[in-house]
Amino acid sequence: MSKLRRVHMKNIGDAFLLNDGGTPYEADDVQKYPIGTVLRTGLRTFVYAYANGTCNPEVMAYKAKKTNTVAVAPTQATAAAQAAAYKGETLAAGAAGSKYVTVTIDTEIGILTTGVLSANELAGGYIVIGNGSGQHPQMRMIESHPALTTTGGSLTLKLDSPLTTAVTAATTTIELMECPFYCVKADGSGGDYVTYIGVPTVVATSGQYLWIQTAGPAWITSNSNTCDSANDRMICVVGNGSVTSSNDQTLESGCQIVGEALDMSGSGSSNAPFVNLHLFH
Repeated sequence: MSKLRRVHMKNIGDAFLLNDGGTPYEADDVQKYPIGTVLRTGLRTFVYAYANGTCNPEVMAYKAKKTNTVAVAPTQATAAAQAAAYKGETLAAGAAGSKYVTVTIDTEIGILTTGVLSANELAGGYIVIGNGSGQHPQMRMIESHPALTTTGGSLTLKLDSPLTTAVTAATTTIELMECPFYCVKADGSGGDYVTYIGVPTVVATSGQYLWIQTAGPAWITSNSNTCDSANDRMICVVGNGSVTSSNDQTLESGCQIVGEALDMSGSGSSNAPFVNLHLFH
């Protein structure tokens, strides 16, 4: 896989540069970076994603997947099982101080939507442990896991940080989701029950990898009426992935604000719009 190079610019800060020409404006047939890799160039931020449907750069991308069904923790992998799977590991999964937890996978999660998972398919996703009544949630990111060949069932995940509170089987509730940038689409058919996460930089098809712009200046298809009244600068996304200005929406209905317009408009006169995205930074 290609590498990101971290560059420190004196009196400015840190930046990440790619060693490949054309990135982030190329779709990859073979994965080059971990899903969720962040690239920053100037004012813009991009995130590496996996498409499981058409992605077009004129509309915004979305992820049409629900979280894994919330459930109480199953029996945790024993210390012996962990030691056999991970050299030097001495703690049982779910123990305080362990970076592992055993969860129940439902029969819809994953690219196959059956609960069958390839190794590390959930990597970059997020998990909340202890989100039930009278519990104190522990929020973590999923780092890795083995393949799950059954349609759902118990799976032990490696987390990005150790647990501070032990998991109690049949009591501790757990809920998790895939990486927001795994299995995305930008096909104009997201509808009103998804969240839009950014703008594809290139046309991509199912099975390809691409960069999604999440912050900074970006052009997005509009209804040709954006920002056509005074002080009307906020930009909203609608169900087909295009954008309108907030003045064209009923804000109380919960429309998603994705940024503000950068280019000037006028009374009764639309702008492009060039949008200053405010999504993942």
